[in-house]
Amino acid sequence: MKISLKILLYTNKTYSDGTHPVVLQYIMNRKPTKKVIHKCYAKDWDFKTNRIKNKVKNSAHTNNFLSEEFNKAEKKLYEVRQGNATVSTILQDKEVITLHDALQSEMNRFKKEKKTGAYKRYEGYQKQLAEHFGSKELDIRKVNLNWYQDLAVFLANEIREDGKVVKKKNNGSVVQLKIKVFRRLIETYSGTSPTQDIKKFKVTSNKPVKQKLNALELLRIEQLDLSNNPHLEAVRDLFLLQVYLRGARVGSILMAYPHQFKDGRYTALNSDGKKNVSAKLIPKAQAIVDKYIGKHERLFPLYEWQPNPKATDFENKRRMIKKKEASTTIVNKLLKRIAKLAEIDKPLSSHIARHTYARMAINKVSNPMQSMELLGHSTLAIHQGYLADIRKDDELDDLNDDIFS
Repeated sequence: MKISLKILLYTNKTYSDGTHPVVLQYIMNRKPTKKVIHKCYAKDWDFKTNRIKNKVKNSAHTNNFLSEEFNKAEKKLYEVRQGNATVSTILQDKEVITLHDALQSEMNRFKKEKKTGAYKRYEGYQKQLAEHFGSKELDIRKVNLNWYQDLAVFLANEIREDGKVVKKKNNGSVVQLKIKVFRRLIETYSGTSPTQDIKKFKVTSNKPVKQKLNALELLRIEQLDLSNNPHLEAVRDLFLLQVYLRGARVGSILMAYPHQFKDGRYTALNSDGKKNVSAKLIPKAQAIVDKYIGKHERLFPLYEWQPNPKATDFENKRRMIKKKEASTTIVNKLLKRIAKLAEIDKPLSSHIARHTYARMAINKVSNPMQSMELLGHSTLAIHQGYLADIRKDDELDDLNDDIFS
């Protein structure tokens, strides 16, 4: 029997929401047979590639799913041609796709695209939900509002085993963000849109206060004498350099090479997809660079890593990020010690350097487009939300001072 296979948008049928079924079309002895695997609007379909257009939201997720369904169908066809299966087996009802499987499919895509950060996040989701939420058996087509409500409670609470924290709790904003991720994932792999009650389900967002240093606190850190502890001194100088370099991200400075600091400028590398800023070296920044340049492979002796020539690019990138995260953890622990020495009653961390610079910038720069460029935010919406949080925190602090004054 001669059988061919392709994916297409079957526009002869229209659903009530205006979409058309995306089908696997089998041609068997010149007779077409169709199996629905998804749905799509005609305006969003690329009829040349028979995939969803790249500009459509979540197209990468959906096209990955369509390709996996096509590959599964091809394998079944091969079994039929070999005589190991019958034609009826390839036309059976759509097989169960669990949440665990959907997460794994996304991880496979991230691995292929070398997106190590996204891979790690989804790997964490998969592990937690498999251990505590039964995701390996959960048919994503059966997910309802109760499941999302239970997920929100799970994400918002801490889990301990034998006195040890095995899952940290998430604040409301993070819970809402993760629910959005799962909703999009389930919509893609189930081929159905979420119900209205699921679309309307939201978790109260309680954004944490963006801690930052005032001018006096920054001066205390600058004036600390740490010459008897070179490691602690390097961490202090790294933090200050972050502030001086327009709130540069800690990973960028940890991993920076000496050649990125020359001719009075710092040149950022953006291989991780973030918009890290390049900046002029002000005198205080130049003094720190001069103190360390030429003494180590990186500017600071706080991060050491070399790729494994036997490992894949993806694995090397994963190990690099893991090492960066471990180094950042050590830096943040030492910053707590530095805060104590400087008599600063704040949970000092590397990210506070970024908030500190942001506070200084918006005090001097009224044009949000300019301050967005200074901080390296990718969109004006993100930047304005960031500034609004900082301004709101300051206003509340000032009100509290007035109450107790």
